[in-house]
Amino acid sequence: MGLIVPSTVHPAREDQPLPYEWFVGIDWGSQRHQVCVLDRDRRQVGERVVDHDGASLARLADWLWTLSGGQPQRVAVAIEVPRGAIVEGLVERGFHVFAINPKQLDRFRDRHSVAGAKDDRRDAFVLADSIRTDQPSFRRLQLDDPQLLRLRELSRAEETLLEDFRRSANRLQDQLHRYYPRCSSCARPPMRPGCGSCSIWPRPCPRRAAE
Repeated sequence: MGLIVPSTVHPAREDQPLPYEWFVGIDWGSQRHQVCVLDRDRRQVGERVVDHDGASLARLADWLWTLSGGQPQRVAVAIEVPRGAIVEGLVERGFHVFAINPKQLDRFRDRHSVAGAKDDRRDAFVLADSIRTDQPSFRRLQLDDPQLLRLRELSRAEETLLEDFRRSANRLQDQLHRYYPRCSSCARPPMRPGCGSCSIWPRPCPRRAAE
């Protein structure tokens, strides 16, 4: 049996990294996003504000696609938020999206300005320039399995609902203690969804009789 000699010629693969030509910084906002695009020589080649809705995010992807000449793998996108519609939409279109920790971004921001005031345009520029010069500081984002995405969203929804219930239960118990303070010292189990806790408190008439 002969030895297998590794080949020195590496076939072209789609997942092999290519040098980026365009660097995009997205300062994420709940309603609007500030976008800045730089080339390899740090020249600003584009800037715009994008609303957070499906049509606007689709137009953003189309704009970047046109700007890159149909080569999304040559575009590096930097953003603080590692998930959401804007991230998933760009990754699905083939753009390379990177996330960075907000504390790291603060250090990069100090390179450009020591002002502490929030400036969306500056932050988008800092993100684009930082991915251009310090790509190893960023984390490349990939789309998760659809089932994992669904499980994650269901877990977040459950946690949100439980937190809302705990707040409502605390407010309800506070009102019940005001209504019947005599029971404020009684040991009561914590309220749980659907446990019928209100049934253990007396009606107004028994309360007046007790007093």
